[in-house]
Amino acid sequence: MTGFWNDRSPAGRSVRLSYIAAVTPSSPTELVLLGLCGRVIGRVRFRTCRTCRTGRILDIWVCDAWQRQGMGRELVCSLLARRRGYRWNTTLQSRPGRAFFTALMRETTVSLHHGSPLCPHLRGWFRRTWRRLLHTC
Repeated sequence: MTGFWNDRSPAGRSVRLSYIAAVTPSSPTELVLLGLCGRVIGRVRFRTCRTCRTGRILDIWVCDAWQRQGMGRELVCSLLARRRGYRWNTTLQSRPGRAFFTALMRETTVSLHHGSPLCPHLRGWFRRTWRRLLHTC
């Protein structure tokens, strides 16, 4: 799944958005931004649960030369558009990350707070097993 848009720079450089599917059900999925030369300039990794309609943004990265041009915003907005109606959270955020996700929450009205997984399916196998052991004791 790919798309194109301009980065609003004076040169009007175009980038391509590519979707990289998860290899296994428990591995993350990625949206990747590629420059015209095919170089990766940004990506967002995430996991979703279709059963519970929840998702978790694991990390977002944009190359230093492309930061402050709306690329991170475009990545997250593209993700939210592909998974409409999902409830989202993120992993622990840095200070710049909190500011970024707070601004996106205001713009998109989608909650992007950090915290624990929103459903048991998004927990790793170790955490699920550990919880079962605690409940049996």
